[in-house]
Amino acid sequence: MKIEIFTPVSYYGEVDTKTWPTPPRCYDAAQGTDSMRKGLEQCAAAFAAGFDSLNFAEHHYSTAQLSPDPITYAGILGQQLPEATISVLGTDLPLHNPVRVAESYAMLDNVLGGRLGAIGLLRGTPNEYLTYGTNPWESRDAFFEAVELVIAAMTEPEPFGWEGRYYRHRNISIWPQPLQKPHPRILLSGNSAASARFAGQHRCDIGFSFMPRARCAENAALYRQAAAEAGWTPGPDNILYRQFCYVADTDERAREHVERYGWPGLGALFGTGNPEIAAVMATVGAAMAGLPKGVQPDPSMAPQLAFEPPIMGSPQTVLNEIRSLRDATGAGRIEIIVIGGERRFPHEMIVSSLKLMGETVVPALHAETFILS
Repeated sequence: MKIEIFTPVSYYGEVDTKTWPTPPRCYDAAQGTDSMRKGLEQCAAAFAAGFDSLNFAEHHYSTAQLSPDPITYAGILGQQLPEATISVLGTDLPLHNPVRVAESYAMLDNVLGGRLGAIGLLRGTPNEYLTYGTNPWESRDAFFEAVELVIAAMTEPEPFGWEGRYYRHRNISIWPQPLQKPHPRILLSGNSAASARFAGQHRCDIGFSFMPRARCAENAALYRQAAAEAGWTPGPDNILYRQFCYVADTDERAREHVERYGWPGLGALFGTGNPEIAAVMATVGAAMAGLPKGVQPDPSMAPQLAFEPPIMGSPQTVLNEIRSLRDATGAGRIEIIVIGGERRFPHEMIVSSLKLMGETVVPALHAETFILS
């Protein structure tokens, strides 16, 4: 079984995290530079601890995640750690030109010498759609077309044109081409049934984020069914589960640290501590879920949806919980997040937790073989 880390690169300065978007005047350049350095140091600690992939993701206007361009971090880290596997999970595809996305990842794969572990192509979260004014009602169909365009741009051997519903290009011929053939592995979200089926149809990996394990199991079954219809069989390595995680030497100490520093809920990460913003997010979330314009969204569609509780405790407790998640979801890859930043886990505690995982959890998971029944 593999273990990966998602490093959000949190801002360590003091700001009002309940306001979205956070005013630019709150940004302190020295704190920002130090926060980015700490994020890269956390990746280095995870690499030293034996993690299988060091991952970033795209987010905007967020003090919790200073990563509007995660490909930049991936390129920098690749030079600092020339043997590390690095992934970007992922890019908010509807916010971008898919051909440019294909170009950027092909270039990154060359810069990393083929060490680009995976490309995550995602629809994004509701707050992302307020960044560039992207139409959430069209995001699902546009996303599916964009994924197909990215794959075509990285695999077609001759220049070609594209006349789709959402994207039109007279000539496509990206240089450089990806180093890995036919392309680096691609991961799509498995949090919706439609996306899980689409991933299976297109031979992509799927990733679950915080979602209750019973729903993960349902969508994983749809994914495997669609894959079988497309003529291939995904294994545990094609399924990833993302979750918050913190390890201390005892359960009591882990609980004490979590109670003191805690994790932000998904609503805090997406700025929905503000009721007015929460209402807007709910509307965008409803649009992304397919509700017609004018239909009043259910408040439960805001980003603070119910999700699996964070994994925390002693190494043995954490191992048992990861195994339980693995058995329930079929995921052969676990991606953990330890949130840093103001009023969250201090940088030193994150590094300490990663070191302890490297001595205990990581080698235990690497020693296990998981075969789907």
